[in-house]
Amino acid sequence: MFQYFLNPWLLAGLVGIGLPLAAHLISRRRFDVVDWGAMQFLNPSRKTRRRMQLEELLLLLLRMGVIGLLALAASRPWIPGGWLHGYRSAGSRTVVLVIDGSNSMSRSDGVSSVHQQAVRRATEFLQTLQGGDTVAVVDARDQPLAIVESPLQDTAAVADQLKALPPPGGACAMLPALERAMAILGRSSALSREIVVFTDRQAGPWKTGDTAAWLRFDDLLKLPAVRPRIWVLDASTGLPEFGRNIAVGRLELSRELTVPGFPLRMRTVVRNESDRESVVPVRLLLDGQPLAGRTQSLRLAPHGETAVEFEYAMRESGTHVLSVEAETGEEAIRADDVSHAAVRSMPSLPVLVLNGRAAVSEEQRASFFVQTAFGAMEAGEPWVEATVRDADAATPSDLQKCAAVVCCGVSRVTPEFAAALEQFVRSGGGLLVSCDDQMTPAAFDACYKTAGMLTGLQLSRIRQIPPAAPDRVLAAPLSIQPGWLERFRSDPGRTFLKSDFQSWAVLNIVRNTIPQTGTSAPAEDSRIAMAPAVLAQLTTGDPLLVEAQHGDGRILVLSSSLDRSGNDLASRADFVPFLHEAVFRIAAASSRRNVSAGESLIVSAVNPAPPSDLPEPANQTPSDIVPLADGTGQRQFEVTLPDGRVLQVPAAPVGAELRGVIRETSRPGILRAHLVAAEQPQPAGDQPASTPPDAFVVNYDHSEDQFVPLVGDDRARLATNDRARFAESLAELQERMYGNETTTELWAILMFGFLGLLICELLLTRRVILRGYGAEALAAESSPAPGTAETLRA
Repeated sequence: MFQYFLNPWLLAGLVGIGLPLAAHLISRRRFDVVDWGAMQFLNPSRKTRRRMQLEELLLLLLRMGVIGLLALAASRPWIPGGWLHGYRSAGSRTVVLVIDGSNSMSRSDGVSSVHQQAVRRATEFLQTLQGGDTVAVVDARDQPLAIVESPLQDTAAVADQLKALPPPGGACAMLPALERAMAILGRSSALSREIVVFTDRQAGPWKTGDTAAWLRFDDLLKLPAVRPRIWVLDASTGLPEFGRNIAVGRLELSRELTVPGFPLRMRTVVRNESDRESVVPVRLLLDGQPLAGRTQSLRLAPHGETAVEFEYAMRESGTHVLSVEAETGEEAIRADDVSHAAVRSMPSLPVLVLNGRAAVSEEQRASFFVQTAFGAMEAGEPWVEATVRDADAATPSDLQKCAAVVCCGVSRVTPEFAAALEQFVRSGGGLLVSCDDQMTPAAFDACYKTAGMLTGLQLSRIRQIPPAAPDRVLAAPLSIQPGWLERFRSDPGRTFLKSDFQSWAVLNIVRNTIPQTGTSAPAEDSRIAMAPAVLAQLTTGDPLLVEAQHGDGRILVLSSSLDRSGNDLASRADFVPFLHEAVFRIAAASSRRNVSAGESLIVSAVNPAPPSDLPEPANQTPSDIVPLADGTGQRQFEVTLPDGRVLQVPAAPVGAELRGVIRETSRPGILRAHLVAAEQPQPAGDQPASTPPDAFVVNYDHSEDQFVPLVGDDRARLATNDRARFAESLAELQERMYGNETTTELWAILMFGFLGLLICELLLTRRVILRGYGAEALAAESSPAPGTAETLRA
């Protein structure tokens, strides 16, 4: 019943019907009765009393009806169908236009693309609306963007916004776009609410196989008082079907942080969307320039895909963009022929190595093999600049200039250093922890868990095997997770898989969702502690390598030692590359340069202010970045987006750096950012100081590069429960939207009824006053009957 009211909550006003009755009952006060013989000749007759009671009852009902009609009119009831066809309320329709902005919309017939045709048809549709109708626009991509969020009556302004839409690119998440349109319609009071989707009818954006998500959307459709209607219009009418499309998937890197000369591995897949086999050359590019000798020829089966891998070592420091491009010639869609990834190359990686076991000879120190591995370079500068400290003598100042910390058998640190280490990791630093046979559960908790780190990991005991044990304990090859450890599991001959482990800590994962302690970020930005992930296991089933996230930093825990006290990994050839990959992995946590659409990016630069001018960084994290107050000399980041727009992002001090948050990542592509001075008076000929540009990459969901038409079962699922209605042309859309599916509001009729009852109540009140209690009534009732005067005189 309530679905036939636009404002059903206002039906609570019907309670006011009882107010006249309550007032009538309260007004019936009792008076003291004094008998006076002459009053019997002034009492109204029985007929007059009946008339007065009837008029009072009728007056009470009229007053109750006036309040009831007013409450019903305010709740705005409506009826479906063509009843009362001649009546239509002004401004009774709100429409949200959803424009598909995915890669497939870039197809062209040689004159215009599908996206341009969609914009043109949306503009033509605007001309069919009435003067009081309102329109909003949603750009449907990986993350839907409301171009016109507050519905406007000015269709010319909406048309200008449609023409200013950026070219298509990336994927399209249609269900979130529809939910965004529903949120806009939820603020509307219009009787008719429409969502019109202009797309090329590809199945990928709709994700019809996600039954749970569509059931949730069905529940969302039931919430409004007026259910919105969803119309789907094919903007690709007249274009031929896809003949051939080669798509390059997301480019995965072994790490985002590297140094010159340290080989970097990258991997992606190339897919063939056609009915015939294709041979496609694929090449590697650095900053848009092809690299010599980095081209592979792939043979792709029909509707199949093939993985391709490259390895390259940077020659210079700085931020670079690596790209894998397929040479496809003339294709209908070119946007998915290339995939990018940003990499930061440093001169060397500063690492603090903490020694947890003091010894007379250098070879017996727990940090000896780590220090030796970082300095093991045949030629050139070392990739890691290691600084070694004894753990019990380490101070918070040792953490200021390092990107990662390696704890070699550390079982005791000062409380001040433990708190500083927690702050260091939470702010984006990396931590590698190794457990030797001297580590105890109490020592592990005191060093790492008490300060707030590794709350989801528990060390229960140290396990050792007898020297004469028949079975060797090795790293289980199938347990090694892909990614940066790929090189150590892909080849069975790797010495990492042959390392013998004699003692190790038994680590247990504590799965909880407790908020991390000690964070100073606001409630809306605070992170939730996620359960650590096991990256590798021993053949006994115990974890060998565990990764955990803390704030913006990353922690790796090796359950055995980094010297020869618990294993012989340190004497294997894979020890040096494993250690380098591990420290670059944890150090890259704060250098997220490749994100999915919609995820925020953090850009940073060295703070040029003198140390005395820097704010206290103790309670600041990348998630708690507050811009400086405006003023002369204020610095900011200038960000160039993939579509060419330039944004100004305020810079905030975090320790010795200036950081800014880039939240405009809705469109895939390459972003460039550099630190500049804010606008201020400059001497003639001078230019604002700036830093070299930094590069970032926003990726999209490449699963939608598989172009499958929306037909058959997929279309039937969308039509289930009247979720969507399909129209083949704009004329059909107009006929079905404006034709037989009309609705009528009744509030105006109820308001006329309210005014009529109000007039009747005023007339009846006047009648009661004049005839029931006024002078005319008293004169009529007090006129004595014949003989009465003589009786009174007697």
